[in-house]
Amino acid sequence: MDSKKILTNLIRAGRDALNLENMLTTIGYKETPYFNLYGDIAEAVYTLLGENAESFDASMTYAVMNDPITPDETCAEELAKLVIPADVPDTTMEVITEIAESRNIPPSTMIRLILNEWAMKEMYSQSVFK
Repeated sequence: MDSKKILTNLIRAGRDALNLENMLTTIGYKETPYFNLYGDIAEAVYTLLGENAESFDASMTYAVMNDPITPDETCAEELAKLVIPADVPDTTMEVITEIAESRNIPPSTMIRLILNEWAMKEMYSQSVFK
C-alpha cells in the first residue's frame, strides 16, 4: 500500500471540498454537500492514521486539512510515517502502543523498530548459517 499516494489524494480532495464549502457559504449558499464530503474524507484520514484525539479539532488530520500553506504532498509524506498497518491484532497493538507511549514515540515508529530488528536478526541468521 502506498500510504503517501493515498494520503495525498485524500488531503487534496478534503481540502478542495472544504474550500468549496467555504466559498459557497461566503456567497450565500447554505448546507452544501461539500462539508459532508470534507467530513467523510477527513474521517478516512483520521482512521487511516489511527488517531484518537480528545476532539477532532485537536487531531493531526484537522491540522493538515486546515493548513493552507503546506503542500498536499508534504503533508502526506509526513502523515505516511504515522500510518499503522491494518492487520495488526488489537491485543498486539495495545502492547505496542503502551511500549511506544512509555518511550514517547508514535506506535508506527515502534512497529518500524520491531520490524527492523527482526530483519537484522534474519539477515544475521542467514549469513551465519550459510
